[in-house]
Amino acid sequence: MPSFVTSASAGRGVSRVNSFSRNWGDEEEQVPSSTPIEWSPSPPRIKHKLPFSAPKPPVRTFVRNPAPDDGLTPQERRRRAIIEAMSPNPPPATSSAPSRSTKPSTSTLLPSSRINFPPKAPLSAAAAETQALPELPTLDIKKRLKPWEEDFSSAKKVMEAGGLSRTDSSSSVGTVRKKSKPSVPTVNIRNRLVLSTEQQEVLKMVVDQGRNIFFTGSAGAGKSVLLREIIKSLHIKYAKSTDAVAVTASTGIAACNIGGVTLHSFGGMGLATEGPAALATKVKRNKKAAARWARTKALIIDEISMVDADLFDKFNKVGQIMRKKPGVPFGGMQLICTGDFFQLPPVTKNGEPRFCFEAATWSDAIHKQVNLSKVFRQKDERFVNMLNEMRFGRLTPESIETFRKLDRPIPCPDGIVPTELFPRREDVDRSNMTRIQSLPTDRHTYPAQDGGVIQDKNQREKMLSNFMAPPSLELRVGAQVMLIKNIDETLVNGSMGRVLGFCPKIAFVTDANGRWRENGVEDDMNGEGHDKEQMAKLVSKYRLQAVSAPKFPVVRFSTPGGFRDMFVEYDQFKTELPNGEVQVSRSQLPLILAWAMSIHKAQGQTLERVKVDLSKVFEKGQAYVALSRATSLDGLQVKGFRPDKVMAHRKVAVWSRNLDNVNV
Repeated sequence: MPSFVTSASAGRGVSRVNSFSRNWGDEEEQVPSSTPIEWSPSPPRIKHKLPFSAPKPPVRTFVRNPAPDDGLTPQERRRRAIIEAMSPNPPPATSSAPSRSTKPSTSTLLPSSRINFPPKAPLSAAAAETQALPELPTLDIKKRLKPWEEDFSSAKKVMEAGGLSRTDSSSSVGTVRKKSKPSVPTVNIRNRLVLSTEQQEVLKMVVDQGRNIFFTGSAGAGKSVLLREIIKSLHIKYAKSTDAVAVTASTGIAACNIGGVTLHSFGGMGLATEGPAALATKVKRNKKAAARWARTKALIIDEISMVDADLFDKFNKVGQIMRKKPGVPFGGMQLICTGDFFQLPPVTKNGEPRFCFEAATWSDAIHKQVNLSKVFRQKDERFVNMLNEMRFGRLTPESIETFRKLDRPIPCPDGIVPTELFPRREDVDRSNMTRIQSLPTDRHTYPAQDGGVIQDKNQREKMLSNFMAPPSLELRVGAQVMLIKNIDETLVNGSMGRVLGFCPKIAFVTDANGRWRENGVEDDMNGEGHDKEQMAKLVSKYRLQAVSAPKFPVVRFSTPGGFRDMFVEYDQFKTELPNGEVQVSRSQLPLILAWAMSIHKAQGQTLERVKVDLSKVFEKGQAYVALSRATSLDGLQVKGFRPDKVMAHRKVAVWSRNLDNVNV
């Protein structure tokens, strides 16, 4: 932008005209290089009623400095200056360039809002119509911190101070926020969680005592919450070594939920079909995998129930070989395992599954086996007892009769219907596509952007399929969706909602209650007390910007306090090794269609309304996983109930009798 410096030759013009020079460069000292230009008297100024009192600038004669030698024409320099002025984030002014004008910003035209529209460019009427608007800023996907990387100090201050004004999930130029009660402060949900006494005891045994431990519990007992606290505490304990803690899981979905990798990816042994000696040789040839085995001090395995006994023994032996500590379980690594053997068993091609606790080295590797008894998901004591009976395969006649009475429709006053759980993914896809295609609204498709270091197509596709985020997401107004990311204390992984509409980010405006106002920006600009002509120009400019910007969904989520609207943008999902190497990543909206879900992907989720047809269940543990997703009997619909469908594995029931309580 040009700057202006008063010249020494003043008083030469008429109508109080002084002389000043225009500087198109960055030099601090400016020397006039041309003669003053005589100007005729300016025509009388047309008075406009503006909501502020602007000082009248003096009419002056000026002297042009020569244009800087930057290779640009005067028209190109002028265009660049206009685009910088109209940019939502203009570059900061340098100390060597004085301000061009003292005229207030156009944002002062709207004292009741926070819309910061770009200042009016000094163009003629014809040029203003043909002048192209600058491109909107590209989407900035912020890195989401893992549980152990998050800093809750600022959130804690907010909580102690009673909260501040609500911050929406989106913020940009053109977004209007009115000061309101601090009803929804954005505090991560883990900041408010308080571990129970038995969870604190397990955390102490792992972090302070360094014991190898396996902890389990019924569905909703807080195993995932405790595991996140263990991961966070161990990373603090080994803060000097970034890859001292290996976070793994038996399945890709479970690994994504805890920000880790699969056990096979960590081991670097492929499918691990060979013997321990051959597997160790394979690992030694992989420098990165060998380094992980040597540097890892604590190995965490989630969903250990889906790891079979043979694989557990192989990992134990490979650890001894790689770390050169024969006879020491896992070569001296601390082992932390969790899961529920009453849920989905290990995948076997034929015959009965061999559970991990049947491994020859299980008793040597695990020092303590703990059962968490307190249930957090279900508050109804009757429902908790029924699920415990189902877990151990001993249903009473009263529980059987209660389950049979659950074959009835569930009221849905907010329009969010029960999520139907299927054992097969084909049934899930068919149900969701039938529902969304029946909506008489326009379709909006959002393709995913994938990345990562893995180039093998088959391996890459298999790992990407573990993400809950789909490769392509189709949405329409009225679609039922589920959030698959933790946003704050009220919008969490598993929150259910419906799509209200689609709009660009600049047009997303909410009221004091967090509800989306579809025409909120224009309503604020056209409010009383503003100059109509000026407002019409601003509205026209806003509409041009809104038309060229991409549109994203606005979803109304059901929250404990009622409803909350959220502008949903792209987020990032990734599989990352302990050393920070991203194997695969996917940028996609953190949403999935939620009329139906697979039982496998629902494992670990909490759903307010659930519908299950037990006649389609074919594996032991599936019925227990599906029914235990519900938070209450009122939100559970069961069709085709049969007691034999909820039976547990007998050897799991026998083994579970030897589990310890934390106070032992």
